[in-house]
Amino acid sequence: MGSPLGGAVDALGIIPARGGSKGLPGKNLRKLGRLSLIGHAVASAREAKRLTRTIVTTDDPELAEEARRCGGEVPFLRPAELASDHAGMLGVLQHSVRWAEAD
Repeated sequence: MGSPLGGAVDALGIIPARGGSKGLPGKNLRKLGRLSLIGHAVASAREAKRLTRTIVTTDDPELAEEARRCGGEVPFLRPAELASDHAGMLGVLQHSVRWAEAD
């Protein structure tokens, strides 16, 4: 039986990018040079030779579109309960891994 990520040794990259930053609203869409902040994260993940697959997890449709424009895989929008100020990173990562395993 094959792995959900494909390949002999799989490494799943997960880029968490919440849309509702209070400290710097819209920070993941802001440009840093020629790319947005999320664009830089996607580009770095794509260059990582050991990552088999990288998923961007976000609750924000505009951020999802920007990540896709930059070549990122955004297969779902994160549920509201995992997008609040009080949502823990562990739950966000578990949700993404479960989604990848079911895909």
